[in-house]
Amino acid sequence: LVDGMRARGLSEAFAEQVFAQIRGFGEYGFPESHAASFALLVYVSAWLKRHHPAAFTAALLASQPMGFYAPAQLVRDVRQHGVRVLPVDVNSSGWHAGLSAAAGDGAPGGEADGPAAWGAGGPCLRLGLEQVHGLEEAEGLRIEAARRSGPFRSLDELARRASLGRGALLHLARAGALASLGLDRRRGVWEALCDRGRPGSLPLLEGLGDDEGGDDVELPASDPREEVIADYRTAGLSLEAHPLQFDRRGLSARGIVTVAEAHAAPEGRRVAVAGLVLSRQRPVTAGGIIFLSIEDETGPANVVVRPEVWQAAEPAARRAAAVTIEARVQRRAGVVHLLAVRMATLADDAGDGADAGAGLPLPRMSRDFC
Repeated sequence: LVDGMRARGLSEAFAEQVFAQIRGFGEYGFPESHAASFALLVYVSAWLKRHHPAAFTAALLASQPMGFYAPAQLVRDVRQHGVRVLPVDVNSSGWHAGLSAAAGDGAPGGEADGPAAWGAGGPCLRLGLEQVHGLEEAEGLRIEAARRSGPFRSLDELARRASLGRGALLHLARAGALASLGLDRRRGVWEALCDRGRPGSLPLLEGLGDDEGGDDVELPASDPREEVIADYRTAGLSLEAHPLQFDRRGLSARGIVTVAEAHAAPEGRRVAVAGLVLSRQRPVTAGGIIFLSIEDETGPANVVVRPEVWQAAEPAARRAAAVTIEARVQRRAGVVHLLAVRMATLADDAGDGADAGAGLPLPRMSRDFC
């Protein structure tokens, strides 16, 4: 290119400058044909999300793992657009998420109203058995197939007709997927552990069947916080609440505001927020900057962490499930970013006498690209 330009009378300095611009574009540019093809996919996806939000989200959930968005984020978004989301249940869920004929009416699970409520009046989204951590696809498909001859009426009937062992039953019980059998989490786990001739039952619990009074055991009910954390541990999301909202009073006492309050703060204001980490990214073109996505009960936030702030944070904070961020608010073209000046784990930043939530017993939910 440079030789050709010089042969046509252009200066070498100009030729080198043009070549440098083209080479720079090659670091991020791509052919027009690729751009057009990608634009078509984006257009079709946007149309489907706008007009068929429940079906669109069901398809995304069936395609996991993919992209930056985990099931919890997809479910939060579709609920905000008026779609009612129903929990996993052995008598209603297929292996993949699907649609239910019941209309989304804004409660519970369809919080949005007004113009943003795209899914109001449309079908509900029923979460699939694949959402139950630890349950194998073959087991989920056997549940689907066995249910075609009629609903399950008891745990023993489910185990027998779908050929499920103790492990699968425990996964379902811990995920709260046995509600239609009249079993909450704790009762479901108890029933799954009792020996009734099922393969994989525990020898220590032999003889705790119906004739031995095992069903008469009174189990303490889980509190709402325990239920939500169990949802996150067994399915990666909860339809009931967000873990941090149970600690909001304590967080507020420490000067930690919600993401919504931080987004409403004026440009340059220093704020402190806390959230579950959804993703970590460090693009090669960003000069070492880390981009965090965190979430509390009011929504997600984009956090920009400069290299010096990242290095100053404790190693545990860089990989924690939940963090506190002190940051300055930045607004650009209607988009709010939080420029971090300090980062710590939620537990380390709690101090003495903090709420139990400071040590959230949650698995790491983030998708890390750094």
